[in-house]
Parts: sequence; structure tokens; C-alpha cells
Amino acid sequence: MQVVRRIFPVARGLFEDKVANTWCSLNVLMKIRSILSSDSQMYLSFACTLLAVLPSCIRLLTKPTFWQFKLALANSSLAFFLFSYQVHEKSILLAALPACLLLNDLPLMAIWFLHASTFSMLPLFLKDGLLVPFVVTSLGFLYFSIYLLSALERCSEEELRLGAYHKLLFCLPKLDLAWIVRWKFYVSVSVMAGLSIAAVALAPPPHLPDLFPVLVSIASFSHFLGTFIYFNIVQFSEPPSRKSQKKNN
Repeated sequence: MQVVRRIFPVARGLFEDKVANTWCSLNVLMKIRSILSSDSQMYLSFACTLLAVLPSCIRLLTKPTFWQFKLALANSSLAFFLFSYQVHEKSILLAALPACLLLNDLPLMAIWFLHASTFSMLPLFLKDGLLVPFVVTSLGFLYFSIYLLSALERCSEEELRLGAYHKLLFCLPKLDLAWIVRWKFYVSVSVMAGLSIAAVALAPPPHLPDLFPVLVSIASFSHFLGTFIYFNIVQFSEPPSRKSQKKNN
């Protein structure tokens, strides 16, 4: 039974520490663990995870291509991280691995997500005294990946697969979505840098000792949820044309 409890840590609650998933972020507004019983939390988590995974898996079964397979890997792993029961901060690496398969197809979005994945583990790095390796590797990865993959140059609406967004936002005036995505990337990196500096240089208020870990968690969760929605929309959009694939290669 001890082995079973380790594999299925139901008794430990819906989440622990300040993991950047749905339940920890929602707990800031609503104390789920106080409102729902342990069984209800488990059923809610199971239902949300299943509903989040199903669309991507059904799409893969109906259109079994390598492009769909890569997106289904990223979507299903992100769904489990965002909604499943008792997730650890380092579990985001299970979603980061399939995201690496998309570096050639969606370089900016993959780089953005991978950078946010590393940032989400900042409290763990600080706890283990790994601030310098975190800063050096993050800056190095960001610079060389953007430079080598020309991510900021490959930011057209076609290359970012943003055509479906125009259909979803048909009631709004036509927007330059590629420009918006590029500026959101700049703002996102600035926010992550600012929170990293604040977590190291500033002391939290006495009545809010977990202020910076919570802010890191919420900021990372917003990135992960946005990436999850984006990858799902891309998966249900038209596959990349052969012409663009040859150009990327």
C-alpha cells in the first residue's frame, strides 16, 4: 500500500507548493481545498484533464499525420500538467520535451514556451542555489535559439498559423496579429526578467511571505494556458503547406 500511495498521492491533496497549474492559480481567488472534499477534488481534476485531452486525441485519430502527432504530444502533456492531480513543478519538463519537436515549425512559440517553462521553476532554483546557472542558461538559450532559428523574422501570420484566429475574431476589425504576438513576446520576456530580479533583490511583505513564488506561478500559468489554447487551435487548423515546410528546412 505504501508503494500505491506513492504512485497515486491522493492523500496529499489537489496540489502542493506553488506549481503553475490551474488549481494553484485558481486557489488565489477561490480556496478549492476548503470548498471541496478530497474525493470531489479528485473527480473534478479527472474530468477536467479528460476533457482537455480529448479534442487533441480525437483530432489525431481522425487525421493521423506526423504534424498532428507532434501537436497532440504537446497538447496532451500540457493538459495533464494544467489540470491533473498533484502535479510537481518539474513536471513541466514533460511538456517541454514535445515542444522541442515544434522548434522548426513554430520557432517563436516553442522558444517562448520553453523559456516560460524554465522561468516557472525559479522558486526551485533559488531554493537549491542555482540562480547563476538559471540566468546564464536562460539568456544563452534565448539568444542563440532566436538567432539560429530566426524566430523573430519568421513571424508572419502564415508562419505562426494565425489564420484561424481571424475566423474566431470575425466580429472585431482586422488586426495585425503577427505584430501583436511579437510585442506580447517582448512584454512577456520583460515581465519574466522583472519578476526574477524582484524575487532575488526584494524582500516580500511580512504578511505575504509567498508573494513572489505566487506571482511566478500565476505568470507562468498564463503562459502555459495561452500556449495550450494556441497549440489546440493550430492543431484544428489547416496543416502547414509543403512549400512552407521546404522553406523552413
